[in-house]
Amino acid sequence: MNSEIKDGPLLAAVHRFDQVMGAISQVFLVLANLCLGLMLIGTAATILLRLINVSFYWIWPWTMQFFVWMSFIGFYVVYRLGKDIAVDFLVIKLGPKALLATRYGVPVLILIVMGMMLLEMPKILASQVGVIDGVVTPWGEIERYTLSIPLGVSCLLIFLNAILDILKTWVGMPELAPSHATDPDS
Repeated sequence: MNSEIKDGPLLAAVHRFDQVMGAISQVFLVLANLCLGLMLIGTAATILLRLINVSFYWIWPWTMQFFVWMSFIGFYVVYRLGKDIAVDFLVIKLGPKALLATRYGVPVLILIVMGMMLLEMPKILASQVGVIDGVVTPWGEIERYTLSIPLGVSCLLIFLNAILDILKTWVGMPELAPSHATDPDS
Protein backbone atom coordinates (compact mmCIF):
# COMPACT_ATOMS: atom_id res chain seq x y z
CA MET A 1 0.00 0.00 0.00
CA ASN A 2 1.42 3.36 -0.91
CA SER A 3 1.65 6.35 1.45
CA GLU A 4 -0.79 8.39 -0.68
CA ILE A 5 -3.59 6.02 0.26
CA LYS A 6 -2.45 5.68 3.86
CA ASP A 7 -2.45 9.44 4.48
CA GLY A 8 -4.72 10.76 1.75
CA PRO A 9 -8.34 11.70 1.28
CA LEU A 10 -9.40 8.06 0.86
CA LEU A 11 -8.34 7.29 4.43
CA ALA A 12 -10.27 10.32 5.70
CA ALA A 13 -13.35 9.28 3.72
CA VAL A 14 -13.14 5.68 4.97
CA HIS A 15 -12.71 6.92 8.53
CA ARG A 16 -15.79 9.15 8.20
CA PHE A 17 -17.78 6.29 6.60
CA ASP A 18 -16.74 4.10 9.55
CA GLN A 19 -17.96 6.74 12.02
CA VAL A 20 -21.33 7.03 10.25
CA MET A 21 -21.81 3.26 10.20
CA GLY A 22 -20.86 3.13 13.88
CA ALA A 23 -23.41 5.84 14.72
CA ILE A 24 -26.11 3.96 12.79
CA SER A 25 -25.16 0.83 14.72
CA GLN A 26 -25.64 2.68 18.01
CA VAL A 27 -29.08 3.90 16.90
CA PHE A 28 -30.02 0.35 15.91
CA LEU A 29 -28.73 -0.93 19.27
CA VAL A 30 -31.04 1.52 21.05
CA LEU A 31 -33.97 0.51 18.81
CA ALA A 32 -33.35 -3.22 19.39
CA ASN A 33 -33.20 -2.62 23.15
CA LEU A 34 -36.36 -0.51 22.97
CA CYS A 35 -38.13 -3.42 21.24
CA LEU A 36 -36.84 -5.77 23.96
CA GLY A 37 -38.03 -3.40 26.68
CA LEU A 38 -41.48 -3.13 25.12
CA MET A 39 -41.65 -6.93 24.88
CA LEU A 40 -40.80 -7.25 28.56
CA ILE A 41 -43.33 -4.58 29.55
CA GLY A 42 -46.04 -6.27 27.49
CA THR A 43 -45.26 -9.69 28.95
CA ALA A 44 -45.15 -8.34 32.51
CA ALA A 45 -48.43 -6.48 31.96
CA THR A 46 -50.08 -9.64 30.66
CA ILE A 47 -48.95 -11.64 33.70
CA LEU A 48 -49.85 -8.96 36.24
CA LEU A 49 -53.20 -8.07 34.67
CA ARG A 50 -54.29 -11.70 34.69
CA LEU A 51 -54.04 -11.60 38.49
CA ILE A 52 -57.01 -9.22 38.43
CA ASN A 53 -58.78 -11.06 35.58
CA VAL A 54 -57.93 -8.46 32.93
CA SER A 55 -56.61 -9.52 29.54
CA PHE A 56 -55.85 -7.53 26.43
CA TYR A 57 -55.74 -9.56 23.20
CA TRP A 58 -53.44 -7.10 21.43
CA ILE A 59 -50.49 -7.39 23.87
CA TRP A 60 -49.37 -10.80 22.57
CA PRO A 61 -49.34 -9.85 18.84
CA TRP A 62 -47.46 -6.64 19.63
CA THR A 63 -44.93 -8.65 21.66
CA MET A 64 -44.34 -10.89 18.64
CA GLN A 65 -44.03 -7.85 16.35
CA PHE A 66 -41.41 -6.34 18.66
CA PHE A 67 -39.57 -9.67 18.81
CA VAL A 68 -39.27 -9.83 15.02
CA TRP A 69 -38.25 -6.17 14.80
CA MET A 70 -35.69 -6.63 17.59
CA SER A 71 -34.16 -9.63 15.82
CA PHE A 72 -33.96 -7.94 12.42
CA ILE A 73 -32.78 -4.58 13.77
CA GLY A 74 -30.21 -6.36 15.94
CA PHE A 75 -28.93 -8.26 12.88
CA TYR A 76 -26.84 -5.26 11.81
CA VAL A 77 -25.68 -4.49 15.36
CA VAL A 78 -24.40 -8.03 15.89
CA TYR A 79 -22.49 -7.87 12.60
CA ARG A 80 -21.10 -4.37 13.13
CA LEU A 81 -19.93 -5.00 16.69
CA GLY A 82 -18.41 -8.36 15.81
CA LYS A 83 -20.62 -10.17 18.33
CA ASP A 84 -21.28 -13.09 16.01
CA ILE A 85 -19.50 -16.39 16.39
CA ALA A 86 -16.12 -16.39 14.66
CA VAL A 87 -13.93 -19.46 14.43
CA ASP A 88 -10.69 -17.74 13.55
CA PHE A 89 -8.08 -19.70 15.51
CA LEU A 90 -6.89 -21.53 12.39
CA VAL A 91 -6.52 -18.34 10.36
CA ILE A 92 -4.61 -16.71 13.22
CA LYS A 93 -2.28 -19.73 13.37
CA LEU A 94 -1.69 -19.48 9.59
CA GLY A 95 -0.35 -15.97 10.01
CA PRO A 96 -0.71 -12.45 8.66
CA LYS A 97 -1.25 -13.41 5.00
CA ALA A 98 -4.18 -15.66 5.90
CA LEU A 99 -5.64 -12.91 8.09
CA LEU A 100 -5.29 -10.43 5.25
CA ALA A 101 -6.96 -12.90 2.85
CA THR A 102 -9.92 -13.28 5.21
CA ARG A 103 -10.18 -9.51 5.64
CA TYR A 104 -10.89 -9.33 1.91
CA GLY A 105 -12.59 -12.70 1.35
CA VAL A 106 -15.17 -12.60 4.14
CA PRO A 107 -16.58 -9.18 3.15
CA VAL A 108 -16.81 -10.33 -0.47
CA LEU A 109 -18.86 -13.36 0.63
CA ILE A 110 -21.02 -11.09 2.78
CA LEU A 111 -21.55 -8.80 -0.22
CA ILE A 112 -22.73 -11.78 -2.25
CA VAL A 113 -25.12 -13.10 0.42
CA MET A 114 -26.51 -9.68 1.37
CA GLY A 115 -26.77 -8.75 -2.32
CA MET A 116 -28.87 -11.84 -2.94
CA MET A 117 -31.08 -11.02 0.04
CA LEU A 118 -31.51 -7.45 -1.14
CA LEU A 119 -32.40 -8.66 -4.63
CA GLU A 120 -35.07 -10.93 -3.12
CA MET A 121 -36.43 -8.25 -0.77
CA PRO A 122 -39.09 -6.97 -3.23
CA LYS A 123 -40.44 -10.53 -3.55
CA ILE A 124 -40.35 -10.99 0.22
CA LEU A 125 -42.26 -7.77 0.84
CA ALA A 126 -44.77 -8.46 -1.96
CA SER A 127 -45.52 -11.94 -0.60
CA GLN A 128 -46.44 -10.59 2.83
CA VAL A 129 -49.97 -9.40 2.20
CA GLY A 130 -52.70 -8.54 4.63
CA VAL A 131 -52.63 -7.30 8.18
CA ILE A 132 -51.22 -8.83 11.33
CA ASP A 133 -54.18 -9.74 13.51
CA GLY A 134 -54.12 -7.91 16.79
CA VAL A 135 -51.26 -5.52 16.02
CA VAL A 136 -53.57 -2.56 16.26
CA THR A 137 -52.74 1.13 16.04
CA PRO A 138 -55.11 4.11 16.08
CA TRP A 139 -54.99 3.89 12.27
CA GLY A 140 -55.80 0.19 12.04
CA GLU A 141 -53.87 -3.05 12.05
CA ILE A 142 -50.28 -3.06 10.81
CA GLU A 143 -49.58 -4.61 7.42
CA ARG A 144 -47.71 -7.91 7.41
CA TYR A 145 -44.86 -6.62 5.21
CA THR A 146 -43.74 -4.34 8.07
CA LEU A 147 -42.21 -7.40 9.69
CA SER A 148 -39.52 -7.56 6.99
CA ILE A 149 -38.66 -3.89 6.58
CA PRO A 150 -36.05 -3.98 9.40
CA LEU A 151 -34.52 -7.07 7.77
CA GLY A 152 -34.10 -5.23 4.47
CA VAL A 153 -32.58 -2.20 6.17
CA SER A 154 -30.18 -4.38 8.18
CA CYS A 155 -29.16 -6.29 5.03
CA LEU A 156 -28.46 -2.99 3.29
CA LEU A 157 -26.39 -1.75 6.23
CA ILE A 158 -24.44 -5.02 6.39
CA PHE A 159 -23.82 -4.75 2.64
CA LEU A 160 -22.48 -1.21 3.09
CA ASN A 161 -20.44 -2.28 6.10
CA ALA A 162 -18.84 -5.09 4.07
CA ILE A 163 -17.76 -2.49 1.50
CA LEU A 164 -16.40 -0.45 4.41
CA ASP A 165 -14.49 -3.50 5.71
CA ILE A 166 -12.82 -3.92 2.32
CA LEU A 167 -11.92 -0.23 2.21
CA LYS A 168 -10.59 -0.33 5.77
CA THR A 169 -8.32 -3.22 4.84
CA TRP A 170 -7.18 -1.40 1.70
CA VAL A 171 -6.20 1.78 3.58
CA GLY A 172 -4.64 -0.14 6.48
CA MET A 173 -7.21 0.51 9.20
CA PRO A 174 -7.70 -2.20 11.80
CA GLU A 175 -10.96 -4.11 11.78
CA LEU A 176 -13.45 -4.13 14.63
CA ALA A 177 -13.00 -7.79 15.35
CA PRO A 178 -12.58 -10.00 18.42
CA SER A 179 -9.86 -8.55 20.62
CA HIS A 180 -7.61 -11.58 20.25
CA ALA A 181 -7.29 -11.18 16.47
CA THR A 182 -4.18 -9.50 15.23
CA ASP A 183 -4.00 -6.88 12.53
CA PRO A 184 -2.54 -8.36 9.32
CA ASP A 185 -0.62 -5.16 8.65
CA SER A 186 1.33 -5.30 11.91
